[in-house]
Amino acid sequence: MAKHLATDQVSFYDETLKKEIEGSYRTDGKSVHVRSVKYGIKSAPYGHFGTFIDQDGQRLLAQKLLSELARDAGKDIGSH
Repeated sequence: MAKHLATDQVSFYDETLKKEIEGSYRTDGKSVHVRSVKYGIKSAPYGHFGTFIDQDGQRLLAQKLLSELARDAGKDIGSH
């Protein structure tokens, strides 16, 4: 039986980009996977956090990844 992964919604104001960012994230126990309708998808392993990070840590990592996606999207727009 496949393991069900719950998806959590996240919405926050990015001070650097001066905009609201929305998306969702889920974890498989080793990585955090984020998805934004506007900016795309990205994943990152927990890395130096160890094999388990708490929900607050997952949320912070998801926010960081979503900010990176938004920042990268802004660079693409500026280069055209």
